[in-house]
Amino acid sequence: MANVSFTVSYWKQSTGLTGQNLSEANQRKFSRVAKKYNKVMKQDLSKTRLYKASREAARQMKAEYGGRILSHSICTFDLLLTAVDKDLSKRPHEIDMGVFKVDSIIQLANQPSGRKTA
Repeated sequence: MANVSFTVSYWKQSTGLTGQNLSEANQRKFSRVAKKYNKVMKQDLSKTRLYKASREAARQMKAEYGGRILSHSICTFDLLLTAVDKDLSKRPHEIDMGVFKVDSIIQLANQPSGRKTA
């Protein structure tokens, strides 16, 4: 009898703000971009700030096209991560950060302890 080994993994969709933005693919992409952000910006990338910016863009899409916030937020979170990634790499991109109410990727950093967040 041969030995057989299985590796099992699964993704459980969360609820609330996290559940509106995060998919398994978005989590992998966030992990990669967060490492790059930390290396380049010397600060941690705030997942909560990304969620909130993504939801703003998702609300605009819902108002214009209808649909569900959940569907739009997962998409806009991915687009925002792409914009941050390309900005860190100094590559030109066509994603308008202003749509997310973000003027600069520095606004997406975690605030140092003891300071209030905007």
